[in-house]
Amino acid sequence: MLQASARTLKIKTGVVTRLVKELSSYEREEITQQKRIDALITANADDHDVRKQREVLEETTTMIPDCKNRLSAARDELQRLVSDIQESSPDASESEDIVAAQEAIKSLPIKI
Repeated sequence: MLQASARTLKIKTGVVTRLVKELSSYEREEITQQKRIDALITANADDHDVRKQREVLEETTTMIPDCKNRLSAARDELQRLVSDIQESSPDASESEDIVAAQEAIKSLPIKI
């Protein structure tokens, strides 16, 4: 496997891994923010505070589809790169970088 391909593979694997973490973070934040809003409503908090927290929730929920789209694109690029490398040098399938890339792809949530 070429040195440039190995470097690109590591970078794209890292991108997929980072985006999985980012998506997970946004999903956790959405749940936490909704609980915060529910608590404010239960405590009869000022309407302004509730509205501001709803704005934060809206920003978070807006980021989730964007993150899913970026993750899907990164997954497709990584799969394409892995296929290209395996086609160009069949012995590369056992390389540590290819295995890591395949594991990153397999670890993705089914729906993205």
